[in-house]
Amino acid sequence: MKTLNIIISLIFIISMNSLATGITLQNEQYIDDIPFDTKAIFDSIQNNYNHYFLISIQEEAYIADIPFDTKKVVAQYRCDSAMKVNFELPEEESINDIPFNTLYIISHVHNRNYNYRPVVFISSKN
Repeated sequence: MKTLNIIISLIFIISMNSLATGITLQNEQYIDDIPFDTKAIFDSIQNNYNHYFLISIQEEAYIADIPFDTKKVVAQYRCDSAMKVNFELPEEESINDIPFNTLYIISHVHNRNYNYRPVVFISSKN
């Protein structure tokens, strides 16, 4: 199978080469689309190459132009802002979200094997 693939590939390449021989390329006319002389620019850079290493920036001395610690100021501001917020939440109403007596059910399940009566809990709330 591998040799068959090689033979088919060779036939394909030979047929493509024979078709491509009829194609000829023509030289294009020169178009001056760069309005400057790149060689002259490159040569001037090469001539001035040594001058670029002479320019160096000196390290400046530390200047304490902010006479306070900004982290402390921000932390104090956030703390003060948080303390001004009223975090007291209104008291919620009592919601009867469990519509059955869990104490009664658990006591019934726990005591069903012993024939005891389940415990009844009466709440003082409605």
